[in-house]
Amino acid sequence: MKARMLIFMSIFLLAVTFLFAEDVKKEISDEDFMEAWSGTWINEDYGRSRSQKLIYSDGRWEEYTLVTNTIHGDWGEIIILDKWLDSKGNVWYREHWESSHFGSKGYAMGKISNSGNTLEVI
Repeated sequence: MKARMLIFMSIFLLAVTFLFAEDVKKEISDEDFMEAWSGTWINEDYGRSRSQKLIYSDGRWEEYTLVTNTIHGDWGEIIILDKWLDSKGNVWYREHWESSHFGSKGYAMGKISNSGNTLEVI
């Protein structure tokens, strides 16, 4: 019985190790992160309930309801709390943001695809 339990636990620990080995965080330099994160991000599929255009630059952000707008609807500052690469080369980060227009504050997590073309924020 003890041998069977030892074998089971060994297999279980090995399986857990393989499952989580893929999600090891790799360090990303500040320069590489800023190059991937900074710029204009557009999603024209969003209607007026979400912003179609975001601009990130130098710890600041601007939000535009429509891609064609020339005046931002909201803006503020972002502090990057943590940043890393996953095993597939995607850039992940955690942020604290503050709105200069509305005075709201919050936290978010983002993922920039390894192609550098897609930004997802929750």
